[in-house]
Amino acid sequence: MIDVAYPVPFAIERRTAPHTLVLTNSSSERLTALSFSLLGTGTLRTTAPLMLDPGRQVRLVVSGQELPRRGILVVRWFRPDDSEYLWRITF
Repeated sequence: MIDVAYPVPFAIERRTAPHTLVLTNSSSERLTALSFSLLGTGTLRTTAPLMLDPGRQVRLVVSGQELPRRGILVVRWFRPDDSEYLWRITF
């Protein structure tokens, strides 16, 4: 059996990046333990790990006096089969 690549389950709205990113769960799966880490300068308000149902959105606000020209956001989540995934977004 050949494993099929798993598509990233998010659509990104970047109109106001680097200050705000909106992620929409564009998959048909509930994503659990969703968490975010910011690499570089700036701050990202952290929350407890989230659950994101299909079609739902999460808005991430990056703040700081000197926001990076190019920041890196790492998104972590679990699929319903408990597989863990990480996705890196450069903005």
